[in-house]
Amino acid sequence: MLTSMSSSAQLTPPAPPKPRPVKVLVSPGLESAPTRTTPLPLTNADYLLSTVKVTIKTGSDNKESLSNVTVELAVRDTNCSIFAQNNLTNELKINSENTIGLERYNAWINRTAGNISPTPYYTKPTGIKAIFLSDVLKYGLSVRIIYKPNFFADAWKIENVSATLEFRDGNGNLHATYGTKTVSFSNTSTFLDNFDKRILICTADASFNPLTSFVTNDFSKRW
Repeated sequence: MLTSMSSSAQLTPPAPPKPRPVKVLVSPGLESAPTRTTPLPLTNADYLLSTVKVTIKTGSDNKESLSNVTVELAVRDTNCSIFAQNNLTNELKINSENTIGLERYNAWINRTAGNISPTPYYTKPTGIKAIFLSDVLKYGLSVRIIYKPNFFADAWKIENVSATLEFRDGNGNLHATYGTKTVSFSNTSTFLDNFDKRILICTADASFNPLTSFVTNDFSKRW
């Protein structure tokens, strides 16, 4: 009887165990997929004027040793700094070309003692900024050569002036088009002396084309 009842009973099999949830471990900082961004292309405002060299060709009358020369390059916007080399006293021989490297300055210097050329640099308490390619392409530039002879009657014959500029980005790469530009100034053949021809000013437009060159004894003129 018991055997018959056991064989005819319907036994319910036990339910299978529920699967345990799996926890996915994520490294800190990687909770979401990183976003890949494309850097913006560089513009002319990203390229700094990094190097300036001015070449002066002396004609038939040399610059005597001890006679003083200051060479400046400026953008035709007084909010920018300038490049300059002060108090060059070595001889520049007749019929020779001499290349002078300039350094960036942004302070007012006005030296008048002894044989030092007075070189007024424009500045103001704030607002002085480095020179970028975009500044030159907007305003143009000028080169100013200031002469103070060691002997009052000495004169210096200049035949030609040119300026070579380099524009580099923050990684030191040259600009593809304007990386190195040389401006050969026209109409620069002149004498400098200790009287009304103390300063030679050479100007170029915003496309690096040379404009007028002239001499003056007015230190306030820069272009």
